[in-house]
Amino acid sequence: MKTFPALLLLTLPSLYAQDSPPQGLAPEMALDAKPAFEVSTIKPAAPNQGFNFIVSPSGTVTITNGSLVELIKLVYDLHPAQIAGGTGWIQDEKFDITAKPDIGGRPSLPQLKAMMKTLFADRFHLAFQWEKKEMTASVITEAKSGAKLEKNNSDPNGLPNLSGTGQQGMRVTNTTIAEFAGVLQAGSLDRPVVDQTGFGNQRYNFVLKWTPDSVNVGADNPDAPPNIYTAFQQQLGLKLESTKATVDVMVIDHVEKPGEN
Repeated sequence: MKTFPALLLLTLPSLYAQDSPPQGLAPEMALDAKPAFEVSTIKPAAPNQGFNFIVSPSGTVTITNGSLVELIKLVYDLHPAQIAGGTGWIQDEKFDITAKPDIGGRPSLPQLKAMMKTLFADRFHLAFQWEKKEMTASVITEAKSGAKLEKNNSDPNGLPNLSGTGQQGMRVTNTTIAEFAGVLQAGSLDRPVVDQTGFGNQRYNFVLKWTPDSVNVGADNPDAPPNIYTAFQQQLGLKLESTKATVDVMVIDHVEKPGEN
């Protein structure tokens, strides 16, 4: 298991956090709206930047220092092992992207992902097909003792929010287990993470604390949290097990560098 970067979810807000506007000043888009990016600017990233994906209260998306592979992983909820094909530049070259939707307001997560998928097709000419492949994955199921999760019904169509990680505690709000799995596979586990809880679109609030395998806690810290597998069962009432599972693999047939804006 890889070390989970301490600031991953703080420097990588991605699709799982946004700058929260004052209540009442940023209405959400209508749920039946089908927004598209009216204007998008893509240019090579400036050096020495962190990767950020921010959604403003007006719905404008600002991405800094993001490779196409990183963006595909986030938008399609994939682990790198689930992406095949393409050329080296989709991993190596970084872009700064600013995209303004044709409808004002905060998009829901499905609306945001739909806009990004259209941007991939229009600006990168991304074409692909899906294949099923069996591989080693970390599978999440409900423990026999039952889940220990607080349901969040306050904003069922809003964006999830995750911050912090590991021993400091990953604080999760308004998030489905599938969305949580996507974050774990992005930086914590070296394999795809598959949600088999059957909890569907129910959103939850919880805090998970664990010690990465690479951290040598020692006898001087007996109160350190357990490894992530034990933490799942003790703190969430869920099981995280490494096993074979059939997952979707994106096979890229065609992709191009974006043209001039």
